[in-house]
Amino acid sequence: MTVEPLRTLAAAPAALRRDLRQLLSAARSAVQGPGRQRDLVVQSLKAALAAFLAYALAHALLDDEMTLMAPWVAVVLVQATVYQSVSQGARQAAAIALGTAAATGTALLLGNQLAALLLVLPGALLLGNLPRFGNQGIYLATSAIFALIGGPLTLEVSAQRVLAALIGAAVGMAVNAFVLPPRYLRDVRRAIRGATEETARLLRAMADGVADDEMDQRADDWVDASGRLPRLVQGVRSALEWDRESLRMNMRRRRSGAALPADYGAHDVVSVLGHVTDHTREIARTLVETGGYASEERALTPHLADSYQRLLRDVADAVELYGPLVTTADREVNHQLESAVERAESGHHRLRHLLTEAPPDAAGAEVLGPLLADVRRIVAQLDYREAGRG
Repeated sequence: MTVEPLRTLAAAPAALRRDLRQLLSAARSAVQGPGRQRDLVVQSLKAALAAFLAYALAHALLDDEMTLMAPWVAVVLVQATVYQSVSQGARQAAAIALGTAAATGTALLLGNQLAALLLVLPGALLLGNLPRFGNQGIYLATSAIFALIGGPLTLEVSAQRVLAALIGAAVGMAVNAFVLPPRYLRDVRRAIRGATEETARLLRAMADGVADDEMDQRADDWVDASGRLPRLVQGVRSALEWDRESLRMNMRRRRSGAALPADYGAHDVVSVLGHVTDHTREIARTLVETGGYASEERALTPHLADSYQRLLRDVADAVELYGPLVTTADREVNHQLESAVERAESGHHRLRHLLTEAPPDAAGAEVLGPLLADVRRIVAQLDYREAGRG
């Protein structure tokens, strides 16, 4: 016996305790209030309800041995969105009907269910890869297996199997559509605010480092932190796409509202966040160069560093306020963002004036120019959204 399996076995108790702690934490979160954990509990209870209803209906209409298909299909079709339930349900029903029909016809033709299994299964697995079946193609093969190894096969038995699957599909889709159909508003708002808060946090960290003249020690950390920002923007894009899909065929559409206020389109928000995070990353990279600026006089002199610190903090305030604004359209937040943008613009003009009075050398200009340009581009993005609303 090798050492690695022994280590894995020894670590199992600790892993089990960790999983139990995570489970208890998720359970507490679900009880305490709305959130991802409660959504998962609701979906699980809906799936259980769908399975029970599908079994009860199939049991009342079909022979006992045929009822298995109904709850199985119902559980699978309580999907994350109503649209997924319907689209996956249609594909799954088609796959089950086709697989069962192929198995039944082949078995009756050959008079041998085992031979039919050997002949039908490879073809069912291949057909299941067709794009039209999506991720439901596997049911071509599984329905053929159930038909051929589940006892004597007749046309009536096969018809009841397909009917049981259709009952399960109908119940699963109905439960998902009519019992608290899922929405993902919180995921969108959490993703947007997470992106703006993380970007603002990095801008403030860079401001503190510039003021304390710690760029040599901390600039690499800023670059590493900035590398996480594109993933946050991608998270916003994914959350918006997921919520948009959750609106399709959703009866809660009007009651639960929109993920973003009417003045803000999903594409515009993602575009603004993308530009803001890109320019923040550029500032981090430029500060690495600033820290290594080869000159007796640093590119950011103490006087310039103090002005740039205040400028970055004002920009950070504006970036952080953008998240609450586009998720609530609150007037007070709007005024706060306008004030932060105005302060940032004033700080930018003040710093440009200082550079005009005491121009840096050529090497210093190569560093200071991008620092000012990227800040201006961030402010322009946030100010552009406000101008677009007017």
